[in-house]
Amino acid sequence: MAMNDNVEGLNLPKCHLSDFFEAVEDRLYLLTKYSDDEYNQFGLTLDDIRKPMLVVGKPGIGKTCGIISSIRELNKSLPKERQLGFKKILLGQTVVGSLSGIPVARPDGSVVRIQIPDLPDEQRDGKYGVLFLDEITTADEMQIQPALGLCDDSRSLGEYTLPEHWIVVAAGNGPDCTNFVRLDDMTITRFTGYDVSYSFKDDFYTYAHATGINEDILAFLSFSPDTCVRVESSDMDNAGKMFPCPRTWERLSIELKLRQARGKSVSFDQIGNFAGRIVGLKAGREFGAFMQFRKNLAYDPEKILEGTEKDPEVGMAKETYHIILESLFKIVKEEMYSYGVHFNATDKEMEMIPLEMYARVGNMLTWILRFHELENKINAIITIRDKIRPIMLVMFDDDFCDNYCPELNKFFTENAALLQTNMDDLNNLRF
Repeated sequence: MAMNDNVEGLNLPKCHLSDFFEAVEDRLYLLTKYSDDEYNQFGLTLDDIRKPMLVVGKPGIGKTCGIISSIRELNKSLPKERQLGFKKILLGQTVVGSLSGIPVARPDGSVVRIQIPDLPDEQRDGKYGVLFLDEITTADEMQIQPALGLCDDSRSLGEYTLPEHWIVVAAGNGPDCTNFVRLDDMTITRFTGYDVSYSFKDDFYTYAHATGINEDILAFLSFSPDTCVRVESSDMDNAGKMFPCPRTWERLSIELKLRQARGKSVSFDQIGNFAGRIVGLKAGREFGAFMQFRKNLAYDPEKILEGTEKDPEVGMAKETYHIILESLFKIVKEEMYSYGVHFNATDKEMEMIPLEMYARVGNMLTWILRFHELENKINAIITIRDKIRPIMLVMFDDDFCDNYCPELNKFFTENAALLQTNMDDLNNLRF
């Protein structure tokens, strides 16, 4: 998906969701790594590091769960006293005035305001953390204004002050969503802003492989990447509509696994209707039509890995191409996992892979290189190289080509320029 700077929005450049997460992780790393008097070695102050951040993008793309995931990963390497906390406030569902505190009368006649428990408390929630203000673009002004006190230099709200080592991150839907409420200039300028142009290949594909999203869903989204996130409702609708997005595709994957675990796998003829309950009617029908190619698949992935399958046919349907690739990737990854090799494999883990696994990967790549369409070969190799680390590490092992896939060295030499091409640019090439 190309990022278009000319689309009317919040006067922000487009970025990938991963760019935003990287920026958040950088701030949290500095916040927990150094003491307050050590920031000056970088020409920074604590105020510089805790500058509030704003991310906008389509709903369901993982803005919230990505932050939580980043915090979990950072906490794995942090001592107990520097563990990061997380608090989330849904501004669109917060009662107006409750952020300022609920007034409670004391016996002496004085009145104090008791803060809602969602606001961070250092004694309860820790010294470091993230306060996540969600739905900032869908709440009305009366709900937003109290929260903005936490985003200015005072970092306060009435009698409450945000713990000094907590940062504020705000999130919401972009201007292209029907429930967007205009943010004024003064609100936006309190933040460093990120306007996400979500891309299946750049933002969801690697995550989906690492977390075990159903291979048929990945094949479908590789075939139709625009369906990864597609809001279906419009300004004319009186009610919201179920729509496909990373959140609902992941839910569909879970539901399919649940059915499989119960021995009640969904049939190919029913899969469209089943998916429609989770990703919406239109996307469900599209997925169901795609799965008919799975039903009539003319190739056996296991035979490909054994080196006994017939060569790919000329003019193979794109649907079949993606189904086979994702099926192969799933089998190989699961076999590697059985040897203790995880998705983000280390060199030590790679040493545990037996030689027969190298032979199976060699058979897979040999079969891929027999596609008649150069575009299919290039896309498959680039996908492995850039997105699927454990298979990539096998492919680039020093002796792999000589012993298991001699055709690969020749392919690299003949297509060196194309293999250095960005995936988005490659999709626009005509072979």
